[in-house]
Amino acid sequence: MENLTFSPVLLIFAIALTMMASYTALDMFTLIQSSKKNKGFLFIGGTFSMGIGIWVMNFLGLLSEDMNRFATYQIPLTLLSMVIGISLTGMAFVSLTVNKVKLSSILFGSLFLTMAVFSIHIIGMYSMKISIGFNPIIFIVSGLLIFCSFLFSLWMLFYSKNFNKGNSAWLKPVSAGIITAAVAQGHFLLKRASSIGEAPVAQKTLIPDDSFIFYLVLFVSFLIFGGLIISSTLISKKLAAADSHLKDILAALDASAIVGITDNDGNLIDVNDKFLEITKYTKEEIIGKNHRLMNSGYHSKEFFKDLWDTVQAGEIWHGEVCNKAKDGSLYWVDTTIVPFLDSKGKPYQYVSIRSDITDRKKAEEELLERHKEISDITFALNQSSIVAITDSRGIIMSVNDKFCEISNYSREELIGQDHRILNSGTHPKEFFMDLWRTIGSGKVWKGEICNRAKDGKLYWVDTTIVPFLNKKGKPYQYIAIRSDITNRKTAEQNLKNSLKEISDYKFALDESSIVAITDARGKIISVNDNFCVISKYSREELIGQDHNLLNSGLHPKEFFKDLWRTIGQGNVWKGEIRNRAKDGSFYWVDTTIVPFLDEKGRPYQYVAIRNDITERKKTEEMLHRQDKLAAVGQLAAGVAHEIRNPLTSMRGYAEFLQLDERDPERLEFLNIILDEIERVNGIVEDFMVLAKPKAVELEEKNVVPVISTVLSLLEFEARKKNVKLFFDNSHDIIQIECDENRLKQVFLNFVKNGIEAMPNGGELHVKTSIQDNQVQIAIQDTGVGIPEEKLKKLGEPFYTTKKNGNGLGLMVSFKIIESHNGKVFVESEPNKGTTFNIVLPAKTA
Repeated sequence: MENLTFSPVLLIFAIALTMMASYTALDMFTLIQSSKKNKGFLFIGGTFSMGIGIWVMNFLGLLSEDMNRFATYQIPLTLLSMVIGISLTGMAFVSLTVNKVKLSSILFGSLFLTMAVFSIHIIGMYSMKISIGFNPIIFIVSGLLIFCSFLFSLWMLFYSKNFNKGNSAWLKPVSAGIITAAVAQGHFLLKRASSIGEAPVAQKTLIPDDSFIFYLVLFVSFLIFGGLIISSTLISKKLAAADSHLKDILAALDASAIVGITDNDGNLIDVNDKFLEITKYTKEEIIGKNHRLMNSGYHSKEFFKDLWDTVQAGEIWHGEVCNKAKDGSLYWVDTTIVPFLDSKGKPYQYVSIRSDITDRKKAEEELLERHKEISDITFALNQSSIVAITDSRGIIMSVNDKFCEISNYSREELIGQDHRILNSGTHPKEFFMDLWRTIGSGKVWKGEICNRAKDGKLYWVDTTIVPFLNKKGKPYQYIAIRSDITNRKTAEQNLKNSLKEISDYKFALDESSIVAITDARGKIISVNDNFCVISKYSREELIGQDHNLLNSGLHPKEFFKDLWRTIGQGNVWKGEIRNRAKDGSFYWVDTTIVPFLDEKGRPYQYVAIRNDITERKKTEEMLHRQDKLAAVGQLAAGVAHEIRNPLTSMRGYAEFLQLDERDPERLEFLNIILDEIERVNGIVEDFMVLAKPKAVELEEKNVVPVISTVLSLLEFEARKKNVKLFFDNSHDIIQIECDENRLKQVFLNFVKNGIEAMPNGGELHVKTSIQDNQVQIAIQDTGVGIPEEKLKKLGEPFYTTKKNGNGLGLMVSFKIIESHNGKVFVESEPNKGTTFNIVLPAKTA
């Protein structure tokens, strides 16, 4: 065997060239997946590059060990090894250029690449007339190592989701390095597994100079791979430029619209974030599904048939669609569906661009309900959007037909101008400064703008301005996408005016009246502050209750039945009602109840407007009582004198008979006659008080001894009836102006009534206090009490709660207190007792 001439430089160049070829091939194969055109050219270039890379490693690797072998190699076998290697490489990558790579495709690709390495190595050795024999064990182990290296590299680049997340710029160089290592590893392992025989002796005359061979190989190799790299670079730049423009358009769409892409069967293959946001589905739940997933059932079958007939014919479809989100809520989208056509003019996928118009639809419905005179409200976005493109200085470069239509300018009048031509003067300078500051920094701006058309008419547009950024992140142009909202703004202003008018009316009612709103069943749904003040209930305690909460029990059931019958028929009811407040006090309200009717003429709620007439009712009651007292006074004036003279005669003769009578039984009869005459005389005295109410002479007195004297006089009578008397006086001296005898008569009457109200015994408390220059005297018993219906009649002539009373005692007592410029208030609860509260003006120093 001759001495071998080993060339490490040639081996290093072989590895470097294989690395360059692998990277170029992988770059082309990955471009196939993202490019719709030039797929065939990219596939052929990638296959050729990878096949030549494997061949170069084997060919230069053998030469690097012994340069003399160049003289013996056979060109036909060398070309055959190239063709077989390129073919097997192409077979390996056929199944790896589809959109979704399967694991089986990775396995088959790795197998064919392994076969390419083996075939090039074996045929290459035969081409140099080297006799070989393989060690089976090392041969199999070598094959497995080569196969696993290829499998790992292809798995990283084409199959693994973890490695492909984000911007993995390192992935192709690493994969190319692993493939280069696999090819180099294959060369060395297969050479190790081979037993190489002696090469035949070459003719010296056929052996070129070693340096010439070396530089020739380098020149040809660099020529081949340089061409491949330049082609790959030019193709990448061309595709990158196209992708950059496409990304700008997609960015504008993503910022302003809801975008979905479907295949020719209508199944979703991609959606943007706004699509997921409005449908409430995740990307995994929606990809691969049909739009029927969001069908709301609102549209007819003919609607969708017309849609599909249009887009399948290659035409753009535009319309409004009502969809259903994942949570069942409905939403409206203004939709444009654009078919993408193949070389035969047939759609291979569809892009749908939508705008959310749910709020607009709700606004239309609300305006139709509140303003019946408005029958049809439409928006300018029913057909398409208003679009304009400007350069970085804001000069208009392009506008669509809708822009010209709404502005009343022609396209020629707009191109070259800026948007100041439409300035209405509505917005301040700061508004537009903020707009330009936002888009100038590369951010999307959204807002509502009032513009002026050519004819001077103002119109409002809901505007989204999207900046297109260059490689430095600076805007080089802007796209403004607008929607006409003039009708909505007008309706909002009208609605604001209506609400202002309603608010003024409500304010006036709240300030002057007691207002409550109930539903059709009479449940309170709203009350104003005056209602809470007079009823002494909080708003929370009233809402959800009905007016039975305030029922005083004064009015009969028929009263309220008539009320409900009237308002239930849609008629207004008016009347006076006595209610009970939370603290048990009564108040009167003059009430008007107005029913609100629906479209069928049935009440759906009631508004009750009330005015407090409690003082008026008290005045009427006082006048009524005074009328009774006046009548009794007139009666007293006419009767008292006629009765008194006979009584005096009857009393005198009875006393005269009593002097001479000795019969005990007859004396008893005479005593009875005298007692009855005394009682009649007392009644006449009461009549005389009523007849002369102003005949009262007031003197300044200390009322405390007067009360003490009365209690002393009645102490024996109280003890007989098992009643305990208590006197709680806050002051020893309480000066008032009074007629002492008349005041004693009142105290005697009230205390005796209290004792008689406790037939089974009890306690009677007399309390005095001074508040706000008024003396308050409370006479409180623990007796049987007085029912509510009888309580309000106390003090009326000839009305009494006692079996033997004449009904004049309390009336006279009330009259005496009134003559002292005071008042009497009676509180009572059955079986708990009664309290007479006397209020008299205190004598100030």
